[in-house]
Amino acid sequence: MSREHNSRLLLNATDGLMALVLAVGAVVLANQQSMPQGGLGEFLKLRITPLNTSFLIVFAVLWHQCMDALGLYRRVGGLLRFTLVTTTGVAIMTALLALYLEARRAEGPVPRILATFFIVAWVYEMFCFFLSSPRPRWKNGDPQQVVIVGSGRRAAKAWRELRVQHHGAKCLLGFVDDRDPAFMAPDIAGRFLCRIDDLPDYLLRHAVDELVVAAPARSCYDMTQRAIAMAEAAGVRVVCLNDFYCLIHDKKLRQRAAVFLELVPKDEAHLFAEAVKRTIDIVGSAACLLLLAPLFVVIALAIKLTSQGPVFFLQERYGWRRRRFRMWKFRSMVRNAPDLLIALEKQNEAHGPIFKMRNDPRITPLGRLLRRTSLDEVPQLWNVLLGDMSLVGPRPMSVRDVSHFSQAQLMRRFSVRPGMTGSCQVAARDSFSFDQWITLDFAYIDDWSLGLDLKILARTIPAVLKRSGAV
Repeated sequence: MSREHNSRLLLNATDGLMALVLAVGAVVLANQQSMPQGGLGEFLKLRITPLNTSFLIVFAVLWHQCMDALGLYRRVGGLLRFTLVTTTGVAIMTALLALYLEARRAEGPVPRILATFFIVAWVYEMFCFFLSSPRPRWKNGDPQQVVIVGSGRRAAKAWRELRVQHHGAKCLLGFVDDRDPAFMAPDIAGRFLCRIDDLPDYLLRHAVDELVVAAPARSCYDMTQRAIAMAEAAGVRVVCLNDFYCLIHDKKLRQRAAVFLELVPKDEAHLFAEAVKRTIDIVGSAACLLLLAPLFVVIALAIKLTSQGPVFFLQERYGWRRRRFRMWKFRSMVRNAPDLLIALEKQNEAHGPIFKMRNDPRITPLGRLLRRTSLDEVPQLWNVLLGDMSLVGPRPMSVRDVSHFSQAQLMRRFSVRPGMTGSCQVAARDSFSFDQWITLDFAYIDDWSLGLDLKILARTIPAVLKRSGAV
């Protein structure tokens, strides 16, 4: 086991513990007035209450999630970039600690305590930078699904690199080419998927994360260009082998280069903004779940008292990278609502693959109120915390709706995490047609920025209060 791997394990194992220790000290000192007669033991007994203990545990978990979202546990560039990441993460968590102390009306020297907390935590994280330099990785349980364009020598090389360099992180679905499989090597012919013209249909029916261009550049230019255009329209990342263009003199550069090079890579600022977005999701959803816990109890009791069935409704939806996840909602319909949908299909009032019915007989009286106020969507904060969703993004679509898609370009919706609210929800909520809905979603994906997310969040509450377009 390498020194780099050991240091990475050390950082992951101690980071949350370090945050917990510092937070305990901050909470205890912020409530310090005078030392009781019983000494330190009696003092800690008075200060480490069940509420403080619960917060400290949640704080330690959120610390780890926040730093992971920002890329602290992965290689994020040089010292300048790491310093920016560390400062951002520590500042966010210090602000969360400050809010808790303010809510608890701490009477100690809170500003000095928070300043000390920030400095110590920042110094610790910077120290860890010099101990570890972990590399980015994908979870082995969810590898990237890869399709290779080509079927010759370069395609075989790309397949070999996937097996050797990306084992467990990337999974080959197969090869696409305009050549007859009879002229391909047997192992490649056995994994032949389709011709290039049939690629859109394949992308429509299968989750594909990456298209690897591994065909000869000169003789297959038109074919590869068509494949690239199809993949780009469907939101599939396009990469090529690092020897696509030959470098003659800089041998060391060739050796250091990645095996696969993304044709349109995201810049450092965009990657950092995405990390900040995920951090906001984690901290925001956790804080809202804590603050809204009493409301959860009230709604749950109301659902139980007014209709038969479970409190929560869990439904499979398509999310980021077209992966399925179970989305949480407060149940607003009768318990057998999915079974009744088939009989109501002819009364669908929406155009396109989605189902909308203004006077849906499956909705309970309480459920209608929950929907009008969007309170049925609040449990999705749990999906945001888990990473299945974001606070802002295109709304997640059901398996039923996606199965009715007829164009591969619609798959581009799944190139970002789905959100609790989005452009459609703040514009007119559910009153848009499907085509208008998709147009707004694609505009959000193309023009995304942190500022746009903040604008949508700011407009969400007024849109909910107006109940515009809600059903």
